[in-house]
Amino acid sequence: MDVLTTCPFFLMGGVVVMRNAIVLACDNSYMDKLETTIKSICAHNKNIKFYILNEDLPIEWFRLMTKRLSYFNSEILNIKVSGDSFKKFRCPSEHINYQSYFRYLIPDYVSEEKVLYLDCDIIVTESLDGLFNLDLKNYPVAAVPDLPTTNDGFNSGVLLINNKYWRENDILNKLIKLTVEYHEKVYGDQGILNILFKDKWYRLPLTYNLQVGSDSQEHMIGNMEWYKLFDGIPKVIHYTYTHKPWLMYNMTRFKEVWWFYHGISWDKMILNEPRVYESFNNLIDVPKHNAVIYTNTQDLHGIEALIKNLPNVNFHILAHTLFGPRVVSLEKYMNVSLYPEFNLFKETEVLNTMDIYLDVNYEGEVDYIINRVHKIGKPIYSFESTNHDVSGLNYIYKDNDVEKMIKDINEYLQNL
Repeated sequence: MDVLTTCPFFLMGGVVVMRNAIVLACDNSYMDKLETTIKSICAHNKNIKFYILNEDLPIEWFRLMTKRLSYFNSEILNIKVSGDSFKKFRCPSEHINYQSYFRYLIPDYVSEEKVLYLDCDIIVTESLDGLFNLDLKNYPVAAVPDLPTTNDGFNSGVLLINNKYWRENDILNKLIKLTVEYHEKVYGDQGILNILFKDKWYRLPLTYNLQVGSDSQEHMIGNMEWYKLFDGIPKVIHYTYTHKPWLMYNMTRFKEVWWFYHGISWDKMILNEPRVYESFNNLIDVPKHNAVIYTNTQDLHGIEALIKNLPNVNFHILAHTLFGPRVVSLEKYMNVSLYPEFNLFKETEVLNTMDIYLDVNYEGEVDYIINRVHKIGKPIYSFESTNHDVSGLNYIYKDNDVEKMIKDINEYLQNL
């Protein structure tokens, strides 16, 4: 295989501008996720040369992307590779396939001496110049520790590759030999890369690969320190494991960030409008007010009447478990957001935007939420059969008086 020798730079106003190389790999089923990742990159970076390692992406998509990326002084290359030699290797989980081994091939297809490899379940939220300007010296790769799993090895979803080093040291053949020997014993290509580059990799800060796919698992085992490792929005969000942001349930941080870049049009991108719209909520019709419900049961008194008659209220329903079918069916209403197995980050986010709390769940109170809401100073509305308050501060209604509750809530919200 010959290294592609397309020009790594172009002339802009008579000035030579280098293009930075980014490599991604996927199959046809992930094409929309790939495009979302590329869109997020282009929102904050120009002068990029995208290499897409693939077996089955259609040429029509590349033609569309070529036109779109030209507005960002960027280009995209359709790199067809065969996966036959990798299909025999074990993949550690169902959300990872043999194409993850394609990153081994980067020295054979990419001419640049420094290359950034990214997985396709990633969103970039800022400029990547800090990576592209990094002096790798004689390190073969720079990466972020594989937190929260380990601080000793690195995650292979974001790799700044010293491509010159890889070519000069025959890294491809070394990786293949190690994979033949160890693929049944380690975590896919990531395990192999960590064997070869043990104690020889450059550590990048967590902002370049925050694995928010770990959120739900860390919450379940009670590791609240995980949420304190990084404050704010990282430069690179990595939606690892099975809790992907495009799936139904809200189990990780920054789900709305992924949907923002997925939803914003290329027209707005070309007009440099991502900074104008800023968030997913600005792309959709969002109710003005927010109601919160914690529950450990499907039985929520009067819930459909409340949802239908309060269209300007977004109903945030949280549970420590998965929801039953009756609660799931409430998502037919556009003003309902469900948070099964919610984590600390999501809870904080929801409570910070809460206008009212609805104490309408049967069975027990969840997480002492009634007293917590009273301390926040927000009103709580409940029915006689669902009231969990012993302080006398709740607004309590007869079970058959849903209309009165709706009327009072409307009056309260109108005065906010």
